[in-house]
Formats: sequence, structure tokens, C-alpha cells
Amino acid sequence: MVASPVPNPARAWRRRAWAILLSVPVAAAAGCWWLTTPPVDDAPDGTPETTAPTATAGAKNGPVEPGFPDWPAGRLEGKAAGRLLLDTLLRVQRRLEKVAGYTATFRKRERIKDVLGPEQTIAMKIRNRPFAVYLKYLAPQAGKEVVFAEGHHEDKIIAHGGGLARLLVPRLALPPDHPLALADARHPITEAGLANLTARLIGFRRMDLDDPGAMTVVDRTHDEQGRPWLRSLHEHPVYDPRRPFARIEVLYDPESRLPLQIRSYDWPQPGHQGELLLAECYVYEDLNLEAVLGALDFDPSNPAYAFHRY
Repeated sequence: MVASPVPNPARAWRRRAWAILLSVPVAAAAGCWWLTTPPVDDAPDGTPETTAPTATAGAKNGPVEPGFPDWPAGRLEGKAAGRLLLDTLLRVQRRLEKVAGYTATFRKRERIKDVLGPEQTIAMKIRNRPFAVYLKYLAPQAGKEVVFAEGHHEDKIIAHGGGLARLLVPRLALPPDHPLALADARHPITEAGLANLTARLIGFRRMDLDDPGAMTVVDRTHDEQGRPWLRSLHEHPVYDPRRPFARIEVLYDPESRLPLQIRSYDWPQPGHQGELLLAECYVYEDLNLEAVLGALDFDPSNPAYAFHRY
């Protein structure tokens, strides 16, 4: 007769710890990560070892640059609207190419596996070249931190949880495109930031100009606080597998023309009635394009961060 295996309390405790971590809402880039040891990293050549100043309350987006096409006072539709948008976004892209990095408060809400999650508020730092991201979660659960720096830490996400998960599971690492990293996010962290968003918008606006079924509208609107916005609306009545969404609404800052808010709606399922379902919503606030960022801002060993092991 074979003896029954003796339960291992330590192993059972680790399983419970992982279960708790995976139940914690995660964002822009990961759901969970492999256990890691503290990485030792060198600062990129010529990059100062400084931390970024706190983002200012007012967005330092800059004035309207010369050459932007005039946004209509009323409503503009069709190909003319599509050409105006493409011209605007190409100029925004050229401006962002000159920006070394920035800070912002990032708010996001995503539908994962048919469930619309709560809105998450995140303090964000972005460096454009080489690409790097630091995220600190503020709400609804504070404390989680995520960092990714291209060319460092084997191009893995380094992260620790917030709340109880942080006490139970030490710092972890995982490739950005790993299925576990996307368990609670619609996009990998390597797609974060305004430059990536603008590039995607440019690609779809080029598709629109060659698509007679694409419906494009540009106009103006105000948010609930009365702040004015430039707006573009995009609808696609016939399903196209090249397009991830049936409807998109983008809000642009009137001064800088930066796309600071985007709401996207899923394709309706067969038999669906009523309004389209929100798939994802992203908002950039307190944007500071003048932030001074150094290698330490994207280094887990930064003493201002809490990546240390327990």
C-alpha cells in the first residue's frame, strides 16, 4: 500500500498567497509576476540620476503650434473630417517626438472577460526614448507599483502588489506580453503613453480615408466641469476584424491638440439590443510635458519607491 502524501503547510500557504494576489485588481500591464531577486541596473548613458518633480495641477501642454488645421466651430463630417484629424495627429506625433518624458495622472477603466472593472487612478511617469514606464496605483486600492524600462531587467515588468498582497508576496517580474501579465489588462505596458496612443490613432485614421463605410465626425463639446474639448467620433456599422471597436470617442485639448481622453465601445454580440458596451476608457490629467526624468525614476532601487523585498 502506498502511503498518502503528507500535506505541506508552507506550500498551501504559498498557494493561498498567490490566490489573494491574483484577486487584487491590476492595471496597465500586469496581473501577476514571477518571483525575482533585487535587480542591479546601470543608468543609461547620459541620463541624470534624478527623480521627477510632482506633476503640477495645471497641464503644461503648451500653446497651439503653428500649422495645425483650424478646428471647425460646428460639426464636420466625412472625408474632410478624416483629413483634418489625420493632419492634426501627424503634427501631434511630431511634437511628441521632441518630448523626452512626462508625468500625468492616468485614469483607466476596462472591460475584462465581459466584466467592466472599477476606474483606477494611477500616478504615471513616461520616458519616450528609451521607452520606460513607472506606475503607482492610487485608487481604488493604493500601494501597487509597476516599472518597465526597455533594455533593463531583461525587458521584464518589475512590480509589487498593494495592500495584503504586498505583505504576502514579494516583488515579482514577468514579460509584458505573458498571458498572466494580461490577465487583468487589455494592453501590455509597452503600449502605454501618449506617443503610442497617437500612433494607433494615426493608423486607424488612415484606414478611415480608404473605407467608404467609416463614419467620422469632428465637433466641440464640454465635460461635466464645463471645460471645453475638441472631439472626434468614429463609428463603423459593419464588423471589421481589423478594427477592435465599433465606436470611439476622442477628446483633444484645445490648445495642444493632444488626445487626452478616449472611450472605446465593443462590437455588439449577436442579438445585443440597446447601447454599445464600454470596452475601455483612458484619461490623462495633470499632464506635465516639462518633467525632468532620469534613470532613477524607472529603477526599482529608487529609495522613494517600495519595491524592496520583505
